[in-house]
Order: sequence, then C-alpha cells, then structure tokens
Amino acid sequence: MTDLLNTFEAKFIRFNTAIAIGVAISIGIFTLLVPFDFMLRKLRVGGLEWLNEGAEYFLFFGIFLSATWVLQQGAHVRVDIVISNLPVRAAAWLERAMDLVGAVLCAIMAYLGARSTFSSYLLGTLPDKDLRIPNWIILSVFCIAFVLLTIEFLLRYRRAGQHGYVAEASAGF
Repeated sequence: MTDLLNTFEAKFIRFNTAIAIGVAISIGIFTLLVPFDFMLRKLRVGGLEWLNEGAEYFLFFGIFLSATWVLQQGAHVRVDIVISNLPVRAAAWLERAMDLVGAVLCAIMAYLGARSTFSSYLLGTLPDKDLRIPNWIILSVFCIAFVLLTIEFLLRYRRAGQHGYVAEASAGF
C-alpha cells in the first residue's frame, strides 16, 4: 500500500508541475499577445477583441489550477510564528491538524463547486461578455482545483506523519 501511495504521490507531483508549466506558458503567450494587439490597433488593422477577456479567463484558470503546485512547493502564504515556537512533536501535531482542516475545507469547497457546476450546466448559463465560455466550464475549474487541493492536503498530512516531518516554507521557484 505504501508503494502505491508513493507512486500516486510522485505522479500527482508531476501532474501539478505540468499544470504549473502550462500556466507559465499561457502567461508568456498573453505577455506576447498584448503588445501584438497594441501594434495591430495602432496600425489600424484590427485587434484581438477577445484578448482582455481571454486573459481574464486564463488568469482565473491558472490561479486556481496552479494553487496545488504552490502548496506543494511551500510557496503559499504561511505564518510560522506558532509552529516555530513549539516543541518538534507539538509542531508536527499542529502541522498535521492544519493539513486535515485544509483538506476538509477544500473538500467542502469542491462539493459546493460541483453543485454550482451541475446547476449551471442544467440552466445553460452564460456570462454577459463577448467571449462567452459557459459558466459550468469556469465552475468546473474551480471544483477541480479544490479536489486537487484536498488531495495535496491529505498527502501533506501523510508526509507530516513520517519521521517527525515538519513542512518548511520555501521561496517558491
């Protein structure tokens, strides 16, 4: 069972790294498209009317879907004042308790997101924008992101239970 969990965790980490790379590439593409759109408009040959809303959607997708990678890297916002002033055992216990709280909260958010996604799909709701991606697609990204975060919190709980492990914050990249 341990081997199966280790394999799952390794693949989960690779999956989230791939998502983070995809998000970084999409940000790079939009970074190139903005001046291109500006040039097209200045030359009066048209423009990319969908660009602002497209960037808005992709930033939403990117922020939610890469949140798990950020959590894996320890690059999330975290206050270590309490944990750093506790004995190692108490710090490890508190770390695990907070991982369980995080998993429960993310599971609740995933459930609520799934309900909203299903309702939006049944109603066929669309945003009042030029680039009209159905609301259920947007909400499904929200739901998927919280499922991924729930899994990561449970994996953190598992890691924290091994060898007195206490997660450390990192600088991110």
